[in-house]
This record gives sequence, C-alpha cells and structure tokens, in this order.
Amino acid sequence: MQWNRSACAFALIAFSWTAVSGQTLQPEVTAKSLVDMALQRNREYLATKARVTEAEALLRQAGIRPTPSIEIESASGKLLGSSGDSEFSAAYFHTIEAAGKRDKRIQVAERAKQVAEAEVDERRRQMTFDVKTRYFQAFTEELKVAAINRLIPVNRENYQMTVSRVELGDAAPLEQQLLLTDVNRSEAQKAIFSARSDAALLDLKTTVGLSTSDSLRLPPSFVLEPPTLTLERLTQYALQNRPDLRILAALEEQASAEAEQARSEGKPDLTASARYTHTNLRFDQLGLSKTGAVVPLQNHENVATFGLAVPLFTSKRTEGAVSAAMARTTQAELRREHLLQTIPQEVEAAFRRWSGAQRTLQILKSGVVEQSEKNLIVIREAYRLGQLRLFDVLNEQRKLIETQLAFVDAQAEAAQALAELERAVGGNLP
Repeated sequence: MQWNRSACAFALIAFSWTAVSGQTLQPEVTAKSLVDMALQRNREYLATKARVTEAEALLRQAGIRPTPSIEIESASGKLLGSSGDSEFSAAYFHTIEAAGKRDKRIQVAERAKQVAEAEVDERRRQMTFDVKTRYFQAFTEELKVAAINRLIPVNRENYQMTVSRVELGDAAPLEQQLLLTDVNRSEAQKAIFSARSDAALLDLKTTVGLSTSDSLRLPPSFVLEPPTLTLERLTQYALQNRPDLRILAALEEQASAEAEQARSEGKPDLTASARYTHTNLRFDQLGLSKTGAVVPLQNHENVATFGLAVPLFTSKRTEGAVSAAMARTTQAELRREHLLQTIPQEVEAAFRRWSGAQRTLQILKSGVVEQSEKNLIVIREAYRLGQLRLFDVLNEQRKLIETQLAFVDAQAEAAQALAELERAVGGNLP
C-alpha cells in the first residue's frame, strides 16, 4: 500500500508545461499591448516624435519671404539757423532673393522633416524589439518558477512519506537523506528563478514606462506567428522598409540640398527701392509774388527716386559651406551603402536563428521531453517493483526537470529569434 502511494506521488512529476495555473499568471497583457503602452509612455520616444513637430514648424518658416521695409525721414534747418529749410522723404525697400534661395530652403526643410519621421519609425522599431525581448525573458523566468513550484509539493510529499516509512522500518535512512537533498535543491532553484523573474519583470516595467508599484501579469502562454515569406522576400522587404536605411537616404538628400542652398547663398540678392522726397528751401534774396508784393525767395521740390542695390561679393564667400555640405553627402552615401550590404546579412542571420530554434523546439518536444516523461514512468514502475533504487528515480526526475527547463529555454530562444527577425526586416513581419 505504501509502495503504491509512493508511486502515485512520483507520478505527479510528469506534468505538462503548456498549461500554467490561472491563479499564478493572468492573461492580462500581451507583447503587442506592452509595445503600445511603451509608445505612449516612453519619454525618449515621445521626444523623438516632438522632433517631427519641430521639423514641420521649420518647414513653414523656410517658406517665409524676406520682409520689406519702409523708411520715413524728416529734416529741418531750425536747429542750425535755417528756419525756412525742411525736407521730408518716404522710402520703400524690397529684397529680391536670387538663385531660388527660398525654394532651396524649403527643400532642405522637407528633407529634415523626412529624417525626423524616419527617426520616429527607427525608434519604434528599436523599442518594439526591446519590449518584446524583455517580455519573452520575463515570461521564460515565470515559466521556470511555475515549473519548480509544481515540483516542490511532490518532493515534499515524497519526503514525508519516506520519513514515515523509515520510522516503520520499511525504508533505509539513506532514502530519507536523498529526498531531503532533493527538496532543498528544488528550494534553491526556486529562489534563483524567483529572483530572476522579479528582476526581468522590473526590467520590463522600466522599458514600458511603468512604475515598480504597477501590477503587471503575463498570460499563461504565447503564440509565435512564423514568417510566411521566404528569405529572399524578407530581404527585399527589409531593403524597402528599414527606417534606418530611410534615415541615411534622407540625410544624403538633405546634405545635397544644403550644398545647393549654400551655392545659392553665393549669389547676391537684389534690393529694390523707391523714394519720394519733398524739399522746402528759402533764400536770402527777395522777389515779387504774383500780386507784386516783395517776398523772400522759396523753392519747393517733389522728387521720386528709384534704385537697385547689389552686394559686392563673389561665390567664393560660401565655398566652405558648400564643401562641408558635400562632405556630409559623401558620409551619408557611404553609410547608406554600408547598410545596404549589412541588411541582407542581418536578415539571413536572424532567419537562420529562427529556423534553428524551430527545429530545436520540435526535436525537444517530440524526441526528448516526451521520451523523458515516458522514461520516468518506466523507472518509477521498476522502482515500485523493487528492481531499481530510489536514487535511480531521483536521477531520472532531475533529468526530466533539466529537459523541461531546456525546453523552456528553447521556447525563449525561438521567441527572441522571431523578435530579432522582426527588427532585421524593419518592423512587424509581413
């Protein structure tokens, strides 16, 4: 009877890892919901989005034309003893931009806006990878804690049963010591996995933007959606959608536009002007008025003046700015060409990592985990019949736990590989 009870207790060890107690983990958050939460809370991402608003404002500013000016002057000779002399003038000045300066400013601002938008997409790509990586890490550690929590009650029950058997003389004291060692080993593993789980969960909260006091429950399981495209199609998709590649292309175009703007700044602007002048002059001589009266001589003049001002400088004045812009163009071009070479390699490496992780999962599930569970059942039955020692059962039990933990690690590797593949292609898989 006692042998049957012991055998039943050992039978509880062969548990399934695909189901987790609903009281331990609640299906409240997913990787996608955490990514959305991070995009709403993360200050660095929000600051990057604010740069788009800044670029839009600068684009509007770039389209503003030079402001015309009005000049009004009044002159009087009273202060210097010429009370009869005075002059009034009003002038209008208008700057005419040459060499399409306004259009070139707008082109530079448009490229800057494209850079800012691509930087937002790039930050979103990196943040999605960071959140998913930490999510899968936290999920893996919680799975390990749940596995050990299921094992500890079984070990304790077996230990208590063996203590009773030792007291009755049905078992050797060595069996009691072996089971006690196994119980303590499980408790030590639980402490390690619990600490790792807490640290991983805190790291996830920090990345998402939650405080340490916020509650965060992970679901009991997650489903990985494998890519449906071939490696060649994924590579093409990455070359078309990678935001970091779009950033470099926009920077190259922006630098080229800045070079054109610098060249246009080497062409002088024109300033057109129009002036009206009214002058009153009084002379010491006397003359006759229309009525024949003797009056001082006076002169009244109305003059209209038109002018065109041109600054005197040559195109050499902006040669330094042009050279600097061309250097930035070369830098962006070289970096873009380098990224064009490395993107296919990154996609292929991530794709092969994902494929290898999938094969590992399949092998562990069908050829290792299931077989280890069957082996434990056979060894347990042999122990019940007295053909094997308790040490053999404990050894096989530890092998099963190690195998199950390896299976959890393989699941984590597959999830990490999929997240890496998503980052390599530029976002969510098509």
